[in-house]
Amino acid sequence: MSDVLSTVLAQAAFAYILMAIIAALCAVIIRVIVMALARVQQPTIVVAPPLTVSAKPAVDESAMTAAVIAAAVHAFMGAHRIISLTESTDQSTWAHEARARHHTSHTPHR
Repeated sequence: MSDVLSTVLAQAAFAYILMAIIAALCAVIIRVIVMALARVQQPTIVVAPPLTVSAKPAVDESAMTAAVIAAAVHAFMGAHRIISLTESTDQSTWAHEARARHHTSHTPHR
């Protein structure tokens, strides 16, 4: 039994040392390739384009749309607070039903 164990341990140690040597050789080869490529490539100097500033401020279309919607809601319903202006997504039926029940639970009972 001890002969088998010593043989297995010797093979395991040999395999470990062999893999370490192969890994070190691969690391050296990769380092040489990186150094060779660094010498071949010349650094390119990038010049930033001149900065231009417009005399007129930029118009934000989404802000104008939100302002128009807020004005329309205020004119139609009075002062209300708009929480979000987003496009609705396709929601599952159970989530819609649960949300509707939750919102109707806030109304006082008569």
